[in-house]
Amino acid sequence: MSDQVTRYQEDVHTPTEVADPKAFPPRVVKSYPGAPRHPLPWPPERAGHRLGRLLAELGGITRAQWLTPLDMLPFTDSFEAIPDDDPLQWLVTRRPTPSGGARYSAEWYVIAGPDSGVPTGVHYYDPARHDLVRLRSGDYLAQVSARPAATVLVHTNVFWRLAAKYGEMHYRLACLEAGIQVAQALAVTDGQGATARLCFPDADLTELLGLDPREEGVHALVELVPPTPRAVRGPSLAAFPKAHGAHAAVLEQSRPRPEPLPAPAGDGKRISLPLATPDLRAGTQTRHAAMRGFNGDPMSPGALAAVLTAYGQQARWDLPENLVEFYCVVADVTGVPSGAYRYLPEEHQLELVAEGDPRQRLREAALAALTQQGARTGNLWLLPVGDAEAAEARFGARWYRLQQAAAGAALHRACLAAAAVDVASRIHNDVLTHLLDQWFGLEGRRRTLLMAQLGTEHPAGPRPEFRLTW
Repeated sequence: MSDQVTRYQEDVHTPTEVADPKAFPPRVVKSYPGAPRHPLPWPPERAGHRLGRLLAELGGITRAQWLTPLDMLPFTDSFEAIPDDDPLQWLVTRRPTPSGGARYSAEWYVIAGPDSGVPTGVHYYDPARHDLVRLRSGDYLAQVSARPAATVLVHTNVFWRLAAKYGEMHYRLACLEAGIQVAQALAVTDGQGATARLCFPDADLTELLGLDPREEGVHALVELVPPTPRAVRGPSLAAFPKAHGAHAAVLEQSRPRPEPLPAPAGDGKRISLPLATPDLRAGTQTRHAAMRGFNGDPMSPGALAAVLTAYGQQARWDLPENLVEFYCVVADVTGVPSGAYRYLPEEHQLELVAEGDPRQRLREAALAALTQQGARTGNLWLLPVGDAEAAEARFGARWYRLQQAAAGAALHRACLAAAAVDVASRIHNDVLTHLLDQWFGLEGRRRTLLMAQLGTEHPAGPRPEFRLTW
């Protein structure tokens, strides 16, 4: 089984031909005719309903944009290839997180307990109606949660929505989107003690949700613990550090963090970065894909530090903190020479990997016009690197899915931090990242996984947009 996963990683770099795209239905929201529904308060921001707001911020239909044929030109050969018989086709709805080709294959299910604020049972979140559709009655929390939790959110991916456009590449995108969804969930669940799990009994969850595993896969769980009332705190015990250390050691053993994977040592020149505290929650309100690319203005060291801090941030999940390495490429950032670097989160430093202007290399790896434009005018390119050999030794056939999810989560965190400091971004899969592996000096089964481009947004980039949830 793991051999099949390895072949998939080595062979699938770009979309493959789909024989009959029309054979896949265009539906982007599931339906359960006749199933009982539980309406969630609308609009979610004003309702004060914690779970309803969280679901809207994860998978709700929250924005509408008006696009023009010019916006679509980078994705086509010419204006003639853009149908213009229906002007309303360019009024599009958006969700809070990016998705390959705007296919929105991610789904969310809710396993609610007695303290969830909704009827106890298993529910599907219907983003079109902002409803919960009850699939099963009863309390199933004990079967799926790894710790005391009031609610468990289950992220799945409907494979055929991506397969209709990307062919064999759909599984790679589904795994990447799992990481994006988890990163979004952890960013918007402040105060609910959220933790994520990407290692769990898949077959049991698939059966509980009533899914066909050939069509839809379970990729992640997010466990929520609602806050308890704040108590009057006692005096500080800072004067007794030895006793505190002994107690902290017990807590660490009771819920240990995953052991790190073996990491290659580097000896390149290092650059220290200014301290930054990115506000990922603020970034969820303004993050959007840079539709027209970047204008080439220099990037400040503070903006670079904010993005990289989020890029390498340790997530609250059950994966090792170094499942991916945080590589990046820099051009025209004040005080940082152009070249390829590895970001070291613990030291908050950049380690030089390869010197020189990277723009020509990036253009050669880019497949689409928009990606090539970003290679000329962007300032920062983030490229997570994964070691397949180390990950496979730890996780077996699951290694690919987890590694891709970790890469997707890292890039989404970086894009949220970028939005909070007014830096534009776009995650790209139309890049032959393996062409950059030799330049980065990667050996064995270490590979670059995907790319995000960041910079100052082109003045004509932002599209007319309004929020639907207010």
